[in-house]
Amino acid sequence: MLALCFGAASVGAAPAQVPPETTFGEAVDVNVVNVDVYVTDKAGRPVSGLRKDDFELLEDGKRVEITNFEAQASVPSPPPPAPAVPAPPGATAAPPPPAGGDPLHLVVYVDNVNVQPAHRARALQQLGSFLDRETGPGDRVMVVTDDMGGLHVRQAFTDDRAALARALDEVTRLSAQGGENDRSRRTALDAMYMIQEEALALGNVDNKFADENAEPLEVPCPVRIADPIKSYAESSRVAVLRTIASLKLFVNSLSGLPGRKVLLHVSDGVSVTPGEELFQVLQELCGGGGASSGATGSAADPASQTVDARQFGARSYQASQAMLDAQSYSTADEWTELAAHANANRVTLYTLQASGLEANSAASAESMGGGREQVLRTGSVLFIETNNRRDSLNVLASDTGGRAIFNANDLVPELERIQQDLESYYSLGFAPRRAGDGREHRIEVKVRRDGLQVRNRRSYRDKSPLERSADRTLAALFYGTEENPLEVRLDVGEVRPAEGKTFNVPLHLRIPLFKLFLQDNLQTQALVGKVRLLVATQGADGGISRVRQVEVPIRIPRDKALVALGKNFQYDLTLTLASGDQRVAVGIVDAATAQASYLARNVRVGEEAAK
Repeated sequence: MLALCFGAASVGAAPAQVPPETTFGEAVDVNVVNVDVYVTDKAGRPVSGLRKDDFELLEDGKRVEITNFEAQASVPSPPPPAPAVPAPPGATAAPPPPAGGDPLHLVVYVDNVNVQPAHRARALQQLGSFLDRETGPGDRVMVVTDDMGGLHVRQAFTDDRAALARALDEVTRLSAQGGENDRSRRTALDAMYMIQEEALALGNVDNKFADENAEPLEVPCPVRIADPIKSYAESSRVAVLRTIASLKLFVNSLSGLPGRKVLLHVSDGVSVTPGEELFQVLQELCGGGGASSGATGSAADPASQTVDARQFGARSYQASQAMLDAQSYSTADEWTELAAHANANRVTLYTLQASGLEANSAASAESMGGGREQVLRTGSVLFIETNNRRDSLNVLASDTGGRAIFNANDLVPELERIQQDLESYYSLGFAPRRAGDGREHRIEVKVRRDGLQVRNRRSYRDKSPLERSADRTLAALFYGTEENPLEVRLDVGEVRPAEGKTFNVPLHLRIPLFKLFLQDNLQTQALVGKVRLLVATQGADGGISRVRQVEVPIRIPRDKALVALGKNFQYDLTLTLASGDQRVAVGIVDAATAQASYLARNVRVGEEAAK
């Protein structure tokens, strides 16, 4: 948890050098939306040689002028860049991109919460070999894992092939929770059958009452039979929303990086409607539909035999209710929103289902254990489970202009297609009609030639200046991408114990006043201005605080202005942080000109730091 305590502002000591002459003016933000477009022929080969006039670009269905056009074709790798300045210990600084062109940042994002270890190992082994062959000095690749404990950067952006290989090898040895969901699903299925067994035992195994005039103690498919499935679906939905939130946070941080951003998501797939396959089992068990779908149980096992619950009225769970209940756990809107969020940050997602050809039988017969659990591998139940895992990956890839990889044990051909995308594309730019409105707008790209296929992101959101500043702050936090045109000095003060197991960490900001826009206010006889501070932290466990922000007014009496402009504006704030190695990022934005500095520091918090 991050708590902020802001201190009083003041004008500090004069700097050693006389500041240069200050020019006042107005900052103009020239906003252009860039759309990367991939054009292929019927055989899937990239098409080169197209010109600006070959394209038509539509925003919300209305044609807009293409103001920027660039055709990028495959070229030899550029020469190695100059050595980067080493980042502070623990920082994840990205080396500067090579000069010229639109820099590319590629992230290998391994979803350890939703992948099985064997599937992950096979996928990463092939991916590692491909990166070792194909990455050049101009490529910047990062390795990130999403674990139960949060996001972890396993390798900062680098073009070092050996470092990438070590990072991917390290990831293969980490724990993965992909099998946990299968076990939880089987537990819910067993609980459902147990309830049916109890109901039949209290009634009659033939589903008929011995005494037609007697009130039965229980009926087949009692209403409570859905309880374990609902519990499983709810807990699974919470886990899916956590996965979406982690992706959204990381996508936000990428927005602060220049150029093109590509994220390769590696998982076994994430269910769009958790538990829907179990509701399908329940529908067939209580609706008599198992014979047509293959979900009929053993004749020797009455609890797995389908019955028509309608004959038992309101005391039974009605099959017609099953799919309605299933949709209440849908996360389809959240996945669509995540794709739109990636589009807003100019992040293209490629999704790789690591289970490969085994995706159609996500759990083997051995892992299923036989018996009643085989119902999950049959007919419509299997169809629903398989498509649920794929639909999320399809949405992320198709809506952002990327590709989804399914049913591929040999990943090389698919990875080569991704490589073609990264090397051959068209970039179209246009000025949005309503700059900075914060709303989502549809994008459509057409090519005025027959027989060509076009892929591109389907929407964009022109983010507000405050949102962009928050993203740049997160970029400084994750990658150490510092910028300091305001020449801000950021110092960490003496760490002191606070309440409980937390500590107060003071930060001291000093901003040269001549770097800020100060307007002469005739009414108050003072020079006035305003800066906005944004703060985010990352703990040793990978946990990220939300970006907090505060506006700080500046007022200097006119008769002291000449002296003050040669001094610093000083501002102190105190963070309340838990013990451990922390990373702090601060954004300082001049509200009048939008000029901003983004800085990050590593802080050791604990008993030793507090002494």
